[in-house]
Amino acid sequence: MIPATIVNSAARAFGVFCVLFAFGASSSAAGAQIGYVHEVSGLVSIKQVAARPVAAKVGDIFEADTVLRTGPDAKVTLKLADGEVVALGKNSALRVGRYSYVPGSPRQSSSTLELIKGEARIVTGAIGSANREGVRIIAGNSVLSVLSPVGADFTVAVDPGAEEVGHTIVARGEISVATPYGEISKVAAGQYAPWQPGRTLQLPIPLAAAPAVVQADAAAFWTAVLPDNKPIAVASAAQAAGALAAANLRADANAASRLAGYVVEATSNTVSIRGASGDTLTAKPGTTFEAGTTISTGADGRIAVKFADGQLAIVGPGSVLSIGQYQFDPKDAKAGRLAVELLNGAMRIVTGEIHQQNIEGMSISAGASIIDVLNSVGPADFTVVVDTKNQEVGVARVTVGEISVHTPYGPIEKIGANESSLWGPGKTPTSPAPLATSLAVVQAAVALQLSGLPANTPVNVASAAAATAAATAADSALAAANADPQNAQLQAEADAATELAELADEAAADADAALVAESVASTLETLPPAAAGVELAQAPAQPARPIAQIVPPVTPGAGGRCTGSVC
Repeated sequence: MIPATIVNSAARAFGVFCVLFAFGASSSAAGAQIGYVHEVSGLVSIKQVAARPVAAKVGDIFEADTVLRTGPDAKVTLKLADGEVVALGKNSALRVGRYSYVPGSPRQSSSTLELIKGEARIVTGAIGSANREGVRIIAGNSVLSVLSPVGADFTVAVDPGAEEVGHTIVARGEISVATPYGEISKVAAGQYAPWQPGRTLQLPIPLAAAPAVVQADAAAFWTAVLPDNKPIAVASAAQAAGALAAANLRADANAASRLAGYVVEATSNTVSIRGASGDTLTAKPGTTFEAGTTISTGADGRIAVKFADGQLAIVGPGSVLSIGQYQFDPKDAKAGRLAVELLNGAMRIVTGEIHQQNIEGMSISAGASIIDVLNSVGPADFTVVVDTKNQEVGVARVTVGEISVHTPYGPIEKIGANESSLWGPGKTPTSPAPLATSLAVVQAAVALQLSGLPANTPVNVASAAAATAAATAADSALAAANADPQNAQLQAEADAATELAELADEAAADADAALVAESVASTLETLPPAAAGVELAQAPAQPARPIAQIVPPVTPGAGGRCTGSVC
């Protein structure tokens, strides 16, 4: 007699084989428009058959055998012709496989989905209600089946890895799961069922008894507003979704314009950002911020941020930087304003477009001292260190340009390039001295010259931040793959992360090009009309003078996202 476990295992393997075979089999829906992208947030790639991956956008129509991948903090919602809805979470990959839907004959229709990795919420449509046997859902090496005759609404999460770990939560209906470790015969509404290696499968338990992190993930999926699961005409539904997304994008333009900058690099988990609302979060590459933000580095932290106008600020260990005011519009750069205050510690500033267009609009202070940039042509690059715990002690070092410092003990009228000066209680501020003869604390400030700084040119904050986050994720995935070159799963994840990073770079480059075009057009509009005859008046307009750049010792990537390695 053959043991039941062997029979079940063989049946599972055969079922997975049949479903995977279906991906490569010809389909009656081959080349047909089977669904569209209903909603996108963050960086999502979409790859259709025989096409290169592109950034997904609302209204994109796709065919069978399409693969979608989401980046960090990204998500995408899809709707298929029969009404089936799929919401894909962050850092996930999904293949929409063989699909055939015949309106009016759902019993003759079928649908196949493969969650390659990550987490998704699936709401079945007409096929799931009329022909649940025709719905095939794969998650890693597991197969999920719909049991209830009216379909189901559930989430599934899977980490394939060397040994698969996964779980499912059902909101409506009933499902079963054939896992690599055995079968979970039924998961009912309100239940949670996990699977992992080395542990006997447990009976489903109420979601309220699941781990807190699982409940939090589930809450994010259940509270999201999804489209209804009724059948659609794909082309017209996609067009309507695209039009609505365009309207929402215009409405969100004001929110995007409030972004002051983003984190280029953060070298420690002790670096935090506290917004104007009082909420505090750990800074990481790609984190955006607005005016009213305070950055704290902790004892061993360091952070580099880039502002919309291109200004860079690098904050050293044990430091606190307050960004009190920030305003920059590339269409009206002369109205730009900024106010930054180093409450304690060390910072390096590389000025941007506001310095070039409205030097009077800059307010930079360190402790009780006020720093003024003196050179109005070209950028300035300087470092300030201040200790305010007792009576203020400070030092300033200039690499490019000229500054003055109004200290509590008197003014330092000018510190030029390659000079430094210090101040403290009981003594008149010193005259600037060559850097080679400056104190050790000044030389230590050179450490703020990080190797991966982007250029100090204006940037579209949202797209540059997304590119930075994607590049960081790709670097991490590549490091993991290089550390274990025989691991095919890690190599696949590195390839996918690199794909997303390349798409993010392209999007950032396009956004920055549009920003430059806006700036040039605005500048040309302010020029007086030519007054020297017809020939001069009809001469081609010259582009606006570009900002003088400080080029860091590394080639910047699109969107200025280079964060520590040569791009």
